[in-house]
Amino acid sequence: MEIRRFDALVIGTGAAGYGAADRLYKEGMREIAILTEGRLSGTSRNTGSDKQTYYKLSLDGFAADCPGAMAKSIFDGGCTDGDKAYAMAQYSLPAFLRLAEYGVPFPKNAVGGYPGYRTDHDDTRRASSVGPLTSRIMTERLEEKVISENRTPVFDSRLVIRIVTDAAGVCGVLALNTRTDTLEAFAAPYVLACTGAPACLWGDSAYPRSQHGMTGVLLAAGVRLNNFSQWQYGIASVGFRWNLSGSFLQAVPRFVSVGGDGTQLEFLNEAFPDPAERFANVFLKGYQWPFTVGRTGGSSGVDLAVHGERRKGRRVFLDYTKNPAGFDPAALPAEAREYLSARGAMGGTPLERLTALNRKAVRIYADNGVDLSAQQVEIAVCAQHCNGGVETDLHGETNLPGLFVLGEAAGNFGLARPGGSALNDTQVAGFLAAERIAKEKRPAPDDAAMTAAMGEETALLAAFRRDADADDCGVPEQMSLCAGFCRDREQIETLLGKVETLLASYGPRHRTPADYYRDLDLLRAAQAYLGTVLAEMPLTGSRGGALWREGGRVLPERPEYRAFRTVTERGGIRFVPVKPIPADDRPFEWFLNELEV
Repeated sequence: MEIRRFDALVIGTGAAGYGAADRLYKEGMREIAILTEGRLSGTSRNTGSDKQTYYKLSLDGFAADCPGAMAKSIFDGGCTDGDKAYAMAQYSLPAFLRLAEYGVPFPKNAVGGYPGYRTDHDDTRRASSVGPLTSRIMTERLEEKVISENRTPVFDSRLVIRIVTDAAGVCGVLALNTRTDTLEAFAAPYVLACTGAPACLWGDSAYPRSQHGMTGVLLAAGVRLNNFSQWQYGIASVGFRWNLSGSFLQAVPRFVSVGGDGTQLEFLNEAFPDPAERFANVFLKGYQWPFTVGRTGGSSGVDLAVHGERRKGRRVFLDYTKNPAGFDPAALPAEAREYLSARGAMGGTPLERLTALNRKAVRIYADNGVDLSAQQVEIAVCAQHCNGGVETDLHGETNLPGLFVLGEAAGNFGLARPGGSALNDTQVAGFLAAERIAKEKRPAPDDAAMTAAMGEETALLAAFRRDADADDCGVPEQMSLCAGFCRDREQIETLLGKVETLLASYGPRHRTPADYYRDLDLLRAAQAYLGTVLAEMPLTGSRGGALWREGGRVLPERPEYRAFRTVTERGGIRFVPVKPIPADDRPFEWFLNELEV
């Protein structure tokens, strides 16, 4: 079997993958290859919200802003290292301006400023957007640069099934060519995994169905995980998968659940008996969209009510065709009245208000076959983002030398994060990784480890047997019921037992070889996730985006654990103190004197 050799391999064709490949090219690296399971798949290209947010340092107006202030907004979410928060702030401007230079049309005023707005977990106006498809447009513009101008080759239909390492670090990867079901080998001293979160874990999911992730493959290579229990959940539609944040909820639609007999119930009336409080919390849910433990008595009570109806076996819908019972715009709190009034969205139906707030939000559903004027939208509280992931250093390198994990696959956030900071992180990560790689120059690996790994996987594929009747494992649906934003200890213990039993008996038999490897990846990631949750949350209690139940009661948060990251490794978890936000008070002249010109 031929071994293809490169200086660096990038896995993934989303915003993080293309961003990293472009930065490597800018640092002078030419022998780069990109591997992808599906070039048009993944979260960056196939997801969004009412106006998908990009979070960066302010570039307009008169309000004071600085990298330290933005770093504090990220750091204050809890369980996040200060050096990473500071780097996300400091590099946000070159990353953002690169995207603007490449043609991402962020709104701009007549004198060159980029106006902003308020987003989740932030009271500033650092947020920008190009509408519901911000990350798709980012990905397409980066792709044009990387493929058309940089001429970086993309190997499509390659499912990476193994990270190959030796005592010195990473050697390359093995990939299954899903068109031919054959094994291919790619050697390189640097591998950058930019494959997103393990979205495969969840049945109720805002991720596109094309997003799987490769956390299980990374775990098999020996990486550690960071804050892997910390996910973000929120209300999303479940047919056409889309986040229902921002104007979708600021329009105050009608929430209804439907039983088996077809009867409809406006169930929020029971959760919030006072109409003014009910409609205020629906409105606030727009920019308090992620479920948050601290808001269960307010806007996050909406999530709990939705989940409660689904656990009863009822389906839940948003209805934009008529107002909720008793709706009175005049009874809304001043913040909501002023917001809606300024945008001409006080009266009419929820659809009329949504159209006044954001026509593009209505259009995205119409473009996907959903007419909001004629049909209700089925919803659930869905997994939307993994704040944790693989543990990396400031530059994205894992505990395995030469193996970098960037973007959502990396565990760069903690309990909460400002909305849109994940898109910023996809770009900043590439800058930091490319800087490290350009300075370091690891030697090319020898063939011994690659040859041995190729022999093992070739033998496994030779033993593979196709089974057209193979069923999915059913784990994602159970994960959403008991291990999502509402976590139950007893049920999670039972589910972990099932996952471990499946892993112990898992063999090379499935519908296709790709299905075999994908399910193996899912089970490995599920085992690590469930084990992390069971070890961590009895100590920390409910926090961030998840409630923790033991013995029929909800455990409150122990806030002292906010000062620690949770690291998952073979043998269990450990709590690591977070690094503070760095402060460098050396005078400018010191840096000038260090400059070699």
